[in-house]
Amino acid sequence: MSEQTFENEEKVYVYVGRDAKGKPKFRKYTEEDLEYVKKYLDDRNIAYFVHEKQKLMFIYKEKEPKNRYSSRYSYYYSTGRWGDDRRRKHYHSEGVDHFINTYYKTKEEDTEYWSSKDD
Repeated sequence: MSEQTFENEEKVYVYVGRDAKGKPKFRKYTEEDLEYVKKYLDDRNIAYFVHEKQKLMFIYKEKEPKNRYSSRYSYYYSTGRWGDDRRRKHYHSEGVDHFINTYYKTKEEDTEYWSSKDD
């Protein structure tokens, strides 16, 4: 089957196959390259680690992570998919700006949020 695209507003959805249950899967690309995302994160002093082959970045919750496995998010810059560092469940953002402004929380913000839930 050939690649099909469907336009929805400004972004284009691309048919990429079927999932395990036989439902069609579509993907929406952010059209952001690695250099753009790195510059965006550098301008905001956010630490990250890049896996170029997978188009994956680990974006750390701390400004200066103590090691490679510190608390972090996984972020696929080509599609805007993100999740926790275990990559079991993914969510979608419109791009790095949308991800940082809407979903990104520092370690301190996480601690504050969960301590308010305990009260």
